[in-house]
Amino acid sequence: MKKAIVLFSGGLDSTACLYWALEKYGSVSLLSFLYGSKEDEVIERTNKTFGEFFSIESKIISLPFLKEFTAKAGSNLSQSVEDLPEFKEFEKLDEKDITIDSAKKVWVPGRNLLFLSIAASDADSEKNSVDIIFGANMEEGETFPDNTEDFVERMNAVMKLGCMNKVRVISPFITSNKKDIVLFLNEKSAKYEFSSSCYRITGWTKDGRPIHCGKCESCLRRKRAFSNANIEDRTLYAE
Repeated sequence: MKKAIVLFSGGLDSTACLYWALEKYGSVSLLSFLYGSKEDEVIERTNKTFGEFFSIESKIISLPFLKEFTAKAGSNLSQSVEDLPEFKEFEKLDEKDITIDSAKKVWVPGRNLLFLSIAASDADSEKNSVDIIFGANMEEGETFPDNTEDFVERMNAVMKLGCMNKVRVISPFITSNKKDIVLFLNEKSAKYEFSSSCYRITGWTKDGRPIHCGKCESCLRRKRAFSNANIEDRTLYAE
């Protein structure tokens, strides 16, 4: 019975990875990280929500030292998210200079490198081979180098040397954009309205759905994905 550990941030990409893994593996668990950012509450709540939905193990590891590194890098995630760029037009999402500037303001130094390494250590402690399911995708890879095929391939090469057990990183949506991911979630009748893409959640409903700001880059990418897919967006937006 092959096991999968889903690296889970609570966003559309990792939620799609969860639904994908549930169909492919006999045992699935969630692994999330808290790192002293404004996202910690969202990550923790979505981890527990989806863990309860499917009655699966949902592990959360705290990495408080990352807050210092993130602040040193000048990222707003460790301080205030009020200064994050706001987007009103989908076309702006394709302007490299704008999106790269936005990426710098939410960058956590070595985040995916660190997360995958810790996940690999967890996987290496198992008696049998384990796959780490990672939500890297083509759209994110255009801005973030740690979301590319090259990054995943190199991490796998390192894990062959760094793990005694057979540990692999699998990125099922590495050639997909957000539209493709939304289409997949819709096909699986996923509860995507409980996932979160927003850097500044404005509140929560009684049943645990996050209320997105509707204006940050991540919100606009989410909105565009549903619009391009011609799928009803059940996400709650403040604006």
